[in-house]
Amino acid sequence: MEAQLVSSHTVNPDELRLLLGEWRTGSGSLVERLTAAIEQAMERGELLESWRLPSERSIASGLGIGRSTAVRSMEVLAARGSVERVQGAGTFVTGTRRTPRVPSLPPGLRSKYQPGDSTDPGIIAATVPSSSDLPAAALAVTATELLDATPGGERPGSGYNLAGLANTRRSIASMLTCQDVRTAPENVIVTTGATQSLSIIFDQMLSPGDTVVVESPTFPPTLDLLRRAGVEIVPVRTGDATVDAGGLARVALKSHAKMVVVMSTCNVATGYGLKSSERQFLVELALTGVTVVDDCTLNDYHPLSQPLAALCEHRNIITVGSFNKIYWGGLRMGWIRSHSNLVQSLIRIKSKTDAGSSVPSQVILGKLIAHHDEIVAIRRKQVERRAASTTDFVCRELPDWTVEGAGIGPSMWIRLPVRDSAEFVSFAYRTGTAVGYGGMYRSDGRASQHIRLTLTSDDEEVARGVSNLKEAWSAFPDLRRTRQRNPF
Repeated sequence: MEAQLVSSHTVNPDELRLLLGEWRTGSGSLVERLTAAIEQAMERGELLESWRLPSERSIASGLGIGRSTAVRSMEVLAARGSVERVQGAGTFVTGTRRTPRVPSLPPGLRSKYQPGDSTDPGIIAATVPSSSDLPAAALAVTATELLDATPGGERPGSGYNLAGLANTRRSIASMLTCQDVRTAPENVIVTTGATQSLSIIFDQMLSPGDTVVVESPTFPPTLDLLRRAGVEIVPVRTGDATVDAGGLARVALKSHAKMVVVMSTCNVATGYGLKSSERQFLVELALTGVTVVDDCTLNDYHPLSQPLAALCEHRNIITVGSFNKIYWGGLRMGWIRSHSNLVQSLIRIKSKTDAGSSVPSQVILGKLIAHHDEIVAIRRKQVERRAASTTDFVCRELPDWTVEGAGIGPSMWIRLPVRDSAEFVSFAYRTGTAVGYGGMYRSDGRASQHIRLTLTSDDEEVARGVSNLKEAWSAFPDLRRTRQRNPF
């Protein structure tokens, strides 16, 4: 048996502390909470079979607990068969990952939430800026442009264009090249947004039973598409910290993953992107044969962003993006940037459900890209201003809430002093304000303390929405609040 437990990786105390996160929060004794947190990390695929855990003394020191608590937790895990303690060798993870649970809307929202209803949209979970700040001339489309020629002289003909109009592909390629991602029009496929882009890639490259590693939290539609593909999702928690590219790469190799999906430039929840020193881990992973899908949907909100493709041109690095999150939600335009050898295969997949993206939208997009830097500067200033005022309000009026994340991007990631924010999300909804439930951004279906606020509505709407949340929190039953215990 000991021969089967040769460690493929030794978890150090700092790594374990990051994996367990806010494990002290909740009910039960310290032993029960620590044991549950370690088992949850196993279920998420963050502690893999055959990995060696730190010694009980190191666990106690790293987590700031008594050694007896660490010893008792290891004993419970061993009794359950989750770990095996080998004399003179250490404690090894032996449990096989169980299929993660599928998250769902909080109970109070399941029968009530309907997209497009009259609930205050000021802080709704979706991130869709309006068109009011866009150059008006760019939003006008003439009959000549539609029926005769698009800007640049290309004739759209019947309107069917599987990969997108040539002018549109050239405009996107030029934009990416200006961002240090050298791109030819032949490398680009025009889509309706990141969701369609990911759907095309997953349909082409994944089979049921494949393993896909994702960061957690991540974009909820990504998780929905992966579940539909029948793959095993292995999340690597990032929490309120920067994306751990080394951790993603290590888990991908140990779990024999077919693909890694990452938002390298700006995470949808936390706003964090990969550090420059971390990006090479995923490039090297792609060189081993693992497909790395870089979702750059929120790339333009991060001032120091650089897609992975800027570092290496390789068929295993595929980049997707969307203009809906930076220009206007009604535009319905996105893109795939891939190696030319793969583009034709992806176009064939796209053709099964879509004979071509909207010609009017592509004409408008071409005009808007000409103002790209101007629009991006406006959007960044808007969200920075709203983030600053919202953070100030939360610190002043809601001191038991914790603003986490990078403070970059079109949303804010806030931790509440509750074990699960679902009840408050439901309660706030009933009072007229909708916020994003943090559990929807995780693949394991477990409770989340977080809520996600978006900052793409105008200043007054955002301020009113946050004020409404304060009122909802004041009225929220105290018995649902988590009483923080002294961990020692």
